[in-house]
Order: sequence, then C-alpha cells, then structure tokens
Amino acid sequence: MKNRYSCLGLSLFLLLAAAGSLVNAAQNEQPAGSNARLFVAEFRDKSAGGSLDTVCLQQFGLTWKAIGEGMRDMMTTALFKTGRFVIVERDQLSEIIREQDLGASGRVQKGTEPAIGEIKGADLMIVASVTEFDSGAQGLKGSFDVGRIKIGGRTGKAHMAIDVRVVDVKTSEVLAATTVDGSAANVGVEGVKGVFDNPSPSSLGGFSKTPMEKALRACIEKSVKYICDNTPPAYFRYK
Repeated sequence: MKNRYSCLGLSLFLLLAAAGSLVNAAQNEQPAGSNARLFVAEFRDKSAGGSLDTVCLQQFGLTWKAIGEGMRDMMTTALFKTGRFVIVERDQLSEIIREQDLGASGRVQKGTEPAIGEIKGADLMIVASVTEFDSGAQGLKGSFDVGRIKIGGRTGKAHMAIDVRVVDVKTSEVLAATTVDGSAANVGVEGVKGVFDNPSPSSLGGFSKTPMEKALRACIEKSVKYICDNTPPAYFRYK
C-alpha cells in the first residue's frame, strides 16, 4: 500500500512538472509576426581614459564621434533588417519635430502636413559601449600602448569588444546585458554571418576593407543576435 501511494505521489509530481513546463513554454512563445519597439542610443567610448578617440585620429583620421555614429547606424539598420523590431528614430528627432512645427505654422499645403502628437514611443533602448580596441594597423614599427589599448605592429589583426544592454525605457530596468567581441585579420573575420551585408556608413570610410572594419562588423552582428535572442517575449507585441 505504501509503495502504491509513493507511485501515485511520483506520478502527480511528474504531471505537475510537465504542466508547469507547458505553461512556461506558452508564456515564452512570441506571437507570430510580432515586433518589439526600440531605438539605439548613442555609442560610448569606454576604453581606458577614452583613448580610442586619440588612436583613431592618429591611424584613420576619424574622431570617436564619427565612429560611434557609424556603429549606431550599422546596429540600427541590422536590427531593422531582422524583421523583428519596430525602430523609432531618435538620432534625427529634432529634424522630425522641426518638420511638424513647420506643418503647424500654416505654411504647408493643407492635408500634407505631419500631425503633431503622433510620434511613437519606444519600449526598449539599446545601450552599447566600446570597452576594448586593437586596431591592427599596418605599417607600424613595433607597438605601443595607449591606456589599456595595445596597438600592434605589422600583425594585420584587429580586435574590438563592446558591452550591450537592453533597457526598459519606462522602468530603466536592464533586461539583458552581455559583452561581445570581434576579431579579424586581412584573410577573414570571426563573427556571425548573414545578419547584414550593407556597406559601412560613409563616416567609417577610413576603416573600409580593413581588419578593423571586419572586427567592428563582427561585434555588431553578435550584438544583434544577442538582442534578438534575449529580448523578453512580452515586448514583442506590435504587428
């Protein structure tokens, strides 16, 4: 009799566990064709002492502002191309508001003016910072360090790491966070294939076809994959 009750108890436990698994699976399932609404914030240079700006000016003639804007554009485009996110524009928001103000001034043909009060809010913000950087610049004799950044000699290799966070705009809660890195040489790149194949923004022209560009792309691609895989299902609610 005791063994019978034990077997019944075990069976009940297994049934409850299975039911719980089904409920969790249902909660985590994203509705077909649904999207999450977000924007990508300004990229930050958090290398040691912000020395990335100095290094890039010396080697590529680019300021960090240009590099950060280029990376932001690349990530925004890549997230859009996944088909899983509704992207709201924030980089050029002042221009949108200016156009709406012009429409409200009465100087725009009636019926063609953009309505005021229709800008959509975002649920999520993507925050990213460059924390490691090795440009792999060619033609240098020996190597030197700027902060924690090592600029190698004739290695032809590049390395970059960025911290990525998915943040709830309403609560400021960090929903997911990770560090991704990309390494590349003249002969190839280590990263995730097929996320996007757009040319680099013109602001990154100095990186074109260099190991640095490949490493940068690898970081963006890995970041996009992480965001897709780790954004909570509850945020995917727009058609």
